Amino acid sequence: MQLLRRAGLAARFVSGYLIQLAADVKSLDGPSGPETDFTDLHAWCEAYVPGAGWIGLDPTSGLLTGEGHLPLAATPDPSSAAPVTGAVEKCETEFHFEMHVSRVYEDPRVTKPYSDEQWQEIDALGRRVDEQLKSQDVRLTMGGEPTFVSIDDMEGPEWNTAAVGVDKQHMSVTLLHRLRQRFAPGGRLHFGQGKWDPGESLPRWAYSCLWRTDGEPIWSNPELLADVSRPGRAQIERAGEFLVELADRLGVEGAWIRPAYEDVWHTLEQEQKLPVDVDPREFDLDADEDRRRLAKIIESGLSKPVGYALPLTKAWWQAKARWTSGPWPFRSERLFLLPGDSPIGLRLPLDALPLAGKDSRILYSIDPFDGRQPLPGYQEIRRRSREVVSDAAAASNIVGQSKPGRGTPVRLDAANLARDEAERPKDLTALDVVATALCVEPRGGRLHVFMPPLTRLEDYLELVGIVEAVAEQLEQPVVI
Repeated sequence: MQLLRRAGLAARFVSGYLIQLAADVKSLDGPSGPETDFTDLHAWCEAYVPGAGWIGLDPTSGLLTGEGHLPLAATPDPSSAAPVTGAVEKCETEFHFEMHVSRVYEDPRVTKPYSDEQWQEIDALGRRVDEQLKSQDVRLTMGGEPTFVSIDDMEGPEWNTAAVGVDKQHMSVTLLHRLRQRFAPGGRLHFGQGKWDPGESLPRWAYSCLWRTDGEPIWSNPELLADVSRPGRAQIERAGEFLVELADRLGVEGAWIRPAYEDVWHTLEQEQKLPVDVDPREFDLDADEDRRRLAKIIESGLSKPVGYALPLTKAWWQAKARWTSGPWPFRSERLFLLPGDSPIGLRLPLDALPLAGKDSRILYSIDPFDGRQPLPGYQEIRRRSREVVSDAAAASNIVGQSKPGRGTPVRLDAANLARDEAERPKDLTALDVVATALCVEPRGGRLHVFMPPLTRLEDYLELVGIVEAVAEQLEQPVVI
């Protein structure tokens, strides 16, 4: 303690117990410690190190204090650590104490592993567990996350430190198509968001291939799956034409299609913050993400929609479930997206929808213990999707209302806005708002279809089949 204080460190006296256990294996060099488990009264000192706190030093044992040092008292002076103080008259006394330590439970460790008998018991238990899992058809799988590095550029940032890169995306798409061709010829490719690591401004992308284990295809024509690594030529007019045809095939009123616009007020606010000598339409590769995003929005124009949204759900509560849509009334005349550059399906202003009927927007999952019917086959799904149009025509005679006619240019922006404004319900208290939507937008010249969340897998497969049917008719590859 005095040496530490002389060095300028606060020090204190600690009194307690010391427990030392015999080592499982003798040391090859140096002392091996006590021959048997040992416990006794003990004392040591502690030094206060700024930023680290009190650190125990045991000069008697030549150790830093550890789990075997059990402190009872800590004082600046050793004499004040005595458990009994005071004065008595002269007398004779005998003082003795007894301590012992016993091991209650020991985990296996490197120096003291399982015995052969214990291993036999473990193996027997494992076999019994496997038999129970097999008898109850419980299947255990282990996931993995293999990391691929380009052999042509093993030191590039995108293969080592950067989250994304041009070559990484292109090679990932190539690998995804090869995996589909080899393992799931009838699979459907899905392009969505991946994990969002701390410190990264945006989530990463995630590419998936979905297929059915019964061998039935989900998507039959791979030529209609657009390559996301290559630019296309689809424009906003093509997105409107695609969604109008899709609405007809779903049997829903195309008047509910809403053009989606970038938030003009947010964009103008960001533009006003730029220096006067900076052109917001131009940026270099060193510009931050906000500058690049702002330049992209201004270059494409604020008066044109960036995509279209169709409120859509499967009305499973009806006697004969059918696709249904409805109005999306907003305080503004236009549907302004949340700021950003993600797909519009991730930027819908759902919080701005009427509060009336909000409870009905909850998606109830299927009871996992409920019996499930076998999934319909691919041809059956396509047949049902064709029946949707005829059923809707017989019920409400709306087929063809959402567009002037086959081959007629589709103009959804101005006309739909005026019609939607005229048909907007005045009394919103009884309004049952459909809060999930299917969105179509051109991104990089490719037509992206953003699928709505659905409760039943059968409904999702049906919607995918209708999307493929529209893609076939218009000869338009899509990205889902």
